[in-house]
Amino acid sequence: MPNEVTGMRTKTTMGLKRKLYNIYVSCTINMTDLEKINETLTEISSQISEIRTTIQLIVTPKFFNVSIQTNDLVEHAIELWRLENRLSKVLGNIPENQREIFTNSIKKLFRYLEKNDIEIVDYTNKKFNEGINLDILAVEQDEKISEPIIKETKEPTILFKGQVIKKGKVIILVKDRNDIIGIQK
Repeated sequence: MPNEVTGMRTKTTMGLKRKLYNIYVSCTINMTDLEKINETLTEISSQISEIRTTIQLIVTPKFFNVSIQTNDLVEHAIELWRLENRLSKVLGNIPENQREIFTNSIKKLFRYLEKNDIEIVDYTNKKFNEGINLDILAVEQDEKISEPIIKETKEPTILFKGQVIKKGKVIILVKDRNDIIGIQK
C-alpha cells in the first residue's frame, strides 16, 4: 500500500505540475497578447494626439499671441485707420494749411506703427476671395457686378510681422448670393 500511495502522489504531483505548466503557458501567451495590445493602444493614442493637433492647426486661425503692448498698438492702429477714414471725408472743407497739418500727423502715426511691424490692410473695393481670412458681417447683392467684391471694410485686418493678429470685418457685394459658399443664408 505504501507504493500505491507514493504512486498516487506522484501521479497527482505530475498532474498538478502539468496543470500549473498549462496555466503558466496560457498566462505567458496571454501576457504576450496583452503586451501587444498595450503597444497597439499606445500607438493608437499617439496617432489620436497627432490628429487632434492637426485638426487644431487646421481649424484654429493662424494667429499668434502677442504682448499686451502689441495688442494696444493693434487697437491704436484700428482707431488710426478709422480717424484717417473720417478725416478723408471732411478734408475738403478744411483750409489747405490745416489739411497739411492733419495729414502729416496721420502719416507720422502710421510710420510709428510700421516701425513696430504693424500693418493695416483695408480690403474696400478689392476682389473678394473665399480664402481671405475675414469676418463677413453682411452680404449684399448687385446684379451689375461681374465678380464678388468687398464693398466696405468695417474694421481692417491687422498684421504683426506679416502674420494676421486681428481679422478684418467686411461687407461683401455679390451678383448672386449663391456665389458665396461659406455664407449662411
